[in-house]
Amino acid sequence: MIDWVTMKISCDHDGIISDGEVVSLSKNGDSIEWSMVKYLHVVGSHDATIRIRSITQQTIEISGNPTKWLQGHNLFGTGDLKHLVWVFFNKLLDIPELKLKPTLEQLHAIKMGKLTVSRVDINETWFLKDRNEVLAWLRAAGQKMRLKHRGAGQFKGDTLYWGNIRSRRWFLKCYSKGDEINSKKSNFPSALRIPEMLEYADRALRIELVLKSNQLREWHLHEVSHWNAETGKMLLLELLKGLEMSNNMELTDEVLANLPTRLKMSYFTWLAGQDLKQILPPRTFYRYRTELKKYDIDIGIMRDVKEERNNVIPLMRVLEAQPVGVPDWAIEQGLVACM
Repeated sequence: MIDWVTMKISCDHDGIISDGEVVSLSKNGDSIEWSMVKYLHVVGSHDATIRIRSITQQTIEISGNPTKWLQGHNLFGTGDLKHLVWVFFNKLLDIPELKLKPTLEQLHAIKMGKLTVSRVDINETWFLKDRNEVLAWLRAAGQKMRLKHRGAGQFKGDTLYWGNIRSRRWFLKCYSKGDEINSKKSNFPSALRIPEMLEYADRALRIELVLKSNQLREWHLHEVSHWNAETGKMLLLELLKGLEMSNNMELTDEVLANLPTRLKMSYFTWLAGQDLKQILPPRTFYRYRTELKKYDIDIGIMRDVKEERNNVIPLMRVLEAQPVGVPDWAIEQGLVACM
């Protein structure tokens, strides 16, 4: 499903849509160096908000989660970015204080997806038995899985990340949806805490792809018209193919023959399941880790050579299944806004 979106839309409107302005003054205070219009927070379903501001009198910028704004939650939703934007924009037209007055040409362009995005978050959900199993999967993935060319995963709080979150291209993150909606910081609406929704969240292993501006342009996906209903899901599943288990990362005989002796000894020690971080001096460990990463070996991920293979396979097998999608009961109860 499509989650967060940052987009620019051509749309005439009266006045300036903003919540004020940020101004930078020169050192002596006699001139303005730059100024920026602040986002206006607009309330939607179940008090969910989205941010909107004027760029020009004919252009607005929107940033936030349109799915959540429309239906009050983002447990599930549509993967069709073009359709989502069109439904979302039509709801914005019902808000009189925004004073949106799109021309017929602008409306047609929005419906056809003729607008640009600089960030799109795409997520899919896989079901496990319960929340405890989801959390166990996350812990194991953090220890044993790496993303090719991105390295081992890193936890920030309860979320596991693969890749640099400051990247202007993309990164992946993985978390328990049940933990998220039941945390102290959660604003999940009480009206939606029905048994079906809570059970869905508790079983949900959520993996999310965050696409940034540089990657969107490189893949020619910065214009919404280039997306179809399956684009987001296809991209996420394709990138997940780069996930590897630490137990599967081994060097070929050809590479080993040309490997420096010092690295070869460290590699075989790691291959035997030893924790090199406890054996080598810190500087040596990080130097060897950097050098071995050139061969797609990360000695920062320990190998559990004693673990039975049938206990390791489920870690990858979970992701080999198809994501669960939107349940029938959610559609029947009107919990999905864009299907």
